[in-house]
Amino acid sequence: MFSKVRTIYKIAPYFRVLFLWMLVISYLISCSSLDLRPLSSVGTASQEQKAIENTLSIPSLIHDTSRIRSVQLFRGTPAGVPVITLGSSETLTLNFDEIAEQVNMFSVSLSHHNADWTESNLIPAFFMGGFMEDVIQGGTPNMLGYPSFFSYTYRFPNRDFSVRASGNYQLHIHDYASREILFTLPFIVQEDRGSLSVRVEDFFDFRATPKHQIFANYVHPEFIRMPQSDLKFVFTQNQFWGRSVTATEADVSTPGQITRHQTREQSFPARYEFRTLWMDDIQTTTRDIIEVRPDARPPLVRLQFDVVDLDINPRFSRSYRFGEPSTSRNARYADVEFNLQRPEWIRRNAEIFVTGSFVNWQIQEEFRMEYIHDEDAFRSTGLIKEGRYDYKYVLIENNTVDVFPLSAFFADTRQFYQVIIYYHDLQQGYDRVLQFINFEHR
Repeated sequence: MFSKVRTIYKIAPYFRVLFLWMLVISYLISCSSLDLRPLSSVGTASQEQKAIENTLSIPSLIHDTSRIRSVQLFRGTPAGVPVITLGSSETLTLNFDEIAEQVNMFSVSLSHHNADWTESNLIPAFFMGGFMEDVIQGGTPNMLGYPSFFSYTYRFPNRDFSVRASGNYQLHIHDYASREILFTLPFIVQEDRGSLSVRVEDFFDFRATPKHQIFANYVHPEFIRMPQSDLKFVFTQNQFWGRSVTATEADVSTPGQITRHQTREQSFPARYEFRTLWMDDIQTTTRDIIEVRPDARPPLVRLQFDVVDLDINPRFSRSYRFGEPSTSRNARYADVEFNLQRPEWIRRNAEIFVTGSFVNWQIQEEFRMEYIHDEDAFRSTGLIKEGRYDYKYVLIENNTVDVFPLSAFFADTRQFYQVIIYYHDLQQGYDRVLQFINFEHR
């Protein structure tokens, strides 16, 4: 009798484990139709966008390009880097258009991120002040033209929606009714601690390509005990956050400060060419616009054929790297046709895209170029608002973006650089931004 009891006791745990597994499977099946991702990840970009590496921007900026256009996030002027100082009165301005027949409402949320832009473990109550979300409403209707759209402006931090910690952030804009995320934009909150100075050395690599090598010196606060391990220096060119570089070389020989610089292999290209699209009025032809069809819906604007290395001098002294879409209520959108004469070293079946400030430097399917055999050229047409923009042609090979085969080697253009000093706070468990600087160098 006792032996039978012991046998039953040994078998019982297996039934309990089986029963628990059945509960887990039932729960997963019941939740399979629900979207259990956090709010900040709902509505992510396509798998194709995720597969592309070495992009200029952080992936998944604008998720619904059929609705959302002309997105800007800046401090002060459109060229202003979206960086504010913690505890200051500085604000960021968000502008965007929605292609729609009627006004809409949107909700705003934030997420906090590590130095590498992965999401941090901080809870919203730690890094946010006021409400966890805000609302955007009251769009301004366009007065004429097709397609119909509404323009929205939103400024933050404000009394109801603010931040309480420094670091990398992402601003998420959702459709108010469906909760679908429409677009995400990065910005940075810094503490303005310590003193940061930079210098740039110019040199030529073994291919005779001019390069910029950044050196940054940081006089750090007293609470930094081990600067070589606690501080991270991140260098970025032209706000292309997707291509930021972490400086690896360090000098701590002077007490109270640390100097870091890139290796020569990490250095930035000095002659990074940008072409300019100047389209203030789609009714008017310019040296770049060869034909306008205002009766088309939407109007069609055909650009001159771009030729690699033909125009080696910048046409405009001012940069439109961050875009200046028209803010007029009479502004219109047009289908803009880009034409690129095929260089002899580029295959006819090459995967080429147009990217620029009109798409926040993303790789978007709308601007994929098609080879036109009769003209031995590549062509792409996309919807763009009247305004002024910089753009580039990029080549994608093995899911990697290459900006150089289609750039003018001798182009002499200004480069904008951003240097960020991160401090990994072990007690708080996140990457703080102690200092930031933005400068230009030619």
